[in-house]
Formats: sequence, C-alpha cells, structure tokens
Amino acid sequence: MKEEPKKRKRTSGAIRDKERTKNKMVQAVGKVLLKKGYTGLNASAIAREAGLDKSLVWTYFGGLDNLVEEYIVQRDFWKFKAKDSIENLTTVSKEVNEHDMTALLQFQFQALLDDKILQRIMLWGISEKKDFLRNLSDEREIIGEAIFKNIDPQFKDSNVDIRGILAILVAGIYYLVLHGKINGSLFCGINLNTVNGEKRIKESISQIISMAYKKTIA
Repeated sequence: MKEEPKKRKRTSGAIRDKERTKNKMVQAVGKVLLKKGYTGLNASAIAREAGLDKSLVWTYFGGLDNLVEEYIVQRDFWKFKAKDSIENLTTVSKEVNEHDMTALLQFQFQALLDDKILQRIMLWGISEKKDFLRNLSDEREIIGEAIFKNIDPQFKDSNVDIRGILAILVAGIYYLVLHGKINGSLFCGINLNTVNGEKRIKESISQIISMAYKKTIA
C-alpha cells in the first residue's frame, strides 16, 4: 500500500519528462526553420537543435512530417493567432460587419509582418507539395466558411463578389509581406519595411472593405 504513491509519482514524472522532451523537439522545428528555411528541416537538424536523439522523432511523433505539422499548426494565424477573434465572429449569430472584417485583415497583415517564422511557413506552403501543408490549407478554408456564413447574406442581393474581393486581399497580404520582408524591395513604390508603408497598406485594406460594404446599402 505504501509503494503505490511512489509508483504513481514515478509514472507522473515520466509523463512530464516525455511531454517536456516532445515540446523541446517541437520548438526546435521553429529554430531550424528560422535558421535554415524549410529546405533545412530534417530529423537530424531538429534533433541536433533540441540536443536529443533523432530516433525520438519517430518514437514520439511517428515521423518528421507529424512533428513539423504539430509545430506549424501552433503558429498558424487562422488556427492560433486569430483564434479569439474568429471565435467572436463565428460563435455568435451576427453579421460580420465592415469594422470586423477590416480589423481581422489588418490583424493578419500585422501578424505576418511581425512573425518571421510565420513568413517561412507561408513561403513553404506555396513552394512545396506536402500533405500536412495541404491539410493546414484545407483547415483554413473550413474556418473561412464559418466566417462567410455571417458575411454572405449581406451581399446576397448585391453585385459585389465579396469572396473574390477577400481572396484578393488575403492573397495580396501574403505576397506583399513575403515580397517586402524576404526580397526587401519596393512594391508599387511602397516600402513595407517602414511605418509609413505599413500604414498605407492598412488604410488601403480599410478602404477596399469599406467600398465593398457600401455597395450593399440600397
């Protein structure tokens, strides 16, 4: 009877050790991605960064792709960074108005500007065909559909293709940030690496959304 608490304690400690080890490996993915880009992501590099044996990639995650997927899901804008904002737009049965949509896209723009690892993940997503990257993209679409349920009805009787407009805006945000941060050059004379450049893009997002919503007013 006296031995049981000790056994539970040892078991509990082993579980905590395992979780710490797994977390260490997950975080190592980001460090390697930042240092070497997605082409440098392999089991040896991740294990070396974590200071662990690379066999643990298969022991704890079943393979490299599963480990990498666990990391990128934690860093994705739509699934992680904007989780609270999206829940507010989808869990309540209300219209997603002009202010809501503008705030979400400006938040996405700023989040991508500030997060070098997220930039690497986005670049990877359009550069290589991977099942886990496709899965992430499909999950973003599911989130998007939940938001559109509270957007589409407002444009039902208008000639505004709000999905087309938002597709161009989101894609534009991705490309502008990647172009500005990775290539570093101007785009239409705008320097995204300046406060003024960031401000101009945010204001333009607001103007485009505003024009779209105004066309729904009879």
